[in-house]
Amino acid sequence: MPHKDDNVEFIPSRYPPFPDGLKTTHLETISLAKIQIGDGAEQDRMFEACKTWGFFYLHLLDSDQGRMLYEGSENIARASEHVFALPLEEKAKYPPHKNDTFGYKAIGESRVDKNKKADTVEFFNISKDDMTVPDSEMKREWPKEVLDNKPLLATYIRTAHSVGLQILDVLGTKLGIDDLEEIHQRHKIGETSADVVRMTRGLPRARQLETDDDDKAEIITTGAHTDFGTVTILRNWLGGLQLYAVPNRIAGNLDFGDESGEWMFVEPQQDCAIVNLGDAAVRMSNGVLCSGRHRVITAPGEQGKLPRYSVVYFVRPNNECRVKALRGSGVPNMADDENDEDCIRGSRDNDKN
Repeated sequence: MPHKDDNVEFIPSRYPPFPDGLKTTHLETISLAKIQIGDGAEQDRMFEACKTWGFFYLHLLDSDQGRMLYEGSENIARASEHVFALPLEEKAKYPPHKNDTFGYKAIGESRVDKNKKADTVEFFNISKDDMTVPDSEMKREWPKEVLDNKPLLATYIRTAHSVGLQILDVLGTKLGIDDLEEIHQRHKIGETSADVVRMTRGLPRARQLETDDDDKAEIITTGAHTDFGTVTILRNWLGGLQLYAVPNRIAGNLDFGDESGEWMFVEPQQDCAIVNLGDAAVRMSNGVLCSGRHRVITAPGEQGKLPRYSVVYFVRPNNECRVKALRGSGVPNMADDENDEDCIRGSRDNDKN
């Protein structure tokens, strides 16, 4: 049934501040503008961040493309209010197909921990391939509320995809990759892939408690995972994202072993996106780059009274490519039989920021 909290508007300027006194992780803040002009020191800092945690803040407001991401993500979040306000039976008309992850995921369809507790987040995965072609070439149906925003989504996709490739160009150069064009060929915007813009809405804390019989300080809304793609560009405005304090350099690692490590908040920075690498980047660098393990819990403090919106763009390898280690002076050699692995495709969707 509808709930009074369901109609809370997305107005970041009115959001409560992130609380003091919480354990947060220190992430480097990288200037997109400096990356774009070839600032060597800035590129070095980004490369080190990608080797240590695979996460960094990307400052947006000093770059034309950055401002497009800043403004576009807020406009998409506002559009997502109308998408999520649709009746559940209407949203349920757009489930993922058997061989993809595009469409609507309802609250409670995933499990967040070993006790198999249900998640408290809904999202729409909107296909890059459908939003960047004429309507007559789209491969599936979308709600009117999505199609009404197709020009906005197409612009955002092209911008975010371009920024993701610029990040990969820097990483490729630092890894001594012989042919940077190979990176672009693996992530061509015009080729079929699992790339999506994801609209996400997490329940306010009061609604989460309706789904959980344990009134504890933290409720996991999205379980621990690493992203399976190459580069993730996230915009969120409320806290809740957490990074695990043990780096991961094993592509596709779903067995995280010891659970005694510490979870630390990634505090939202309003002028920044949060960028993280996925398992495909680990694979392409043969373990030099890191795919950070992360999860989402209830927004802390007063922020937890609000629904938590986020907008994510996932840069993923083209479906027909093979994700094997790139050749370069900074990439360790890999045995031939290990270097011929099929790409990680959209069939395993554990990218849930």
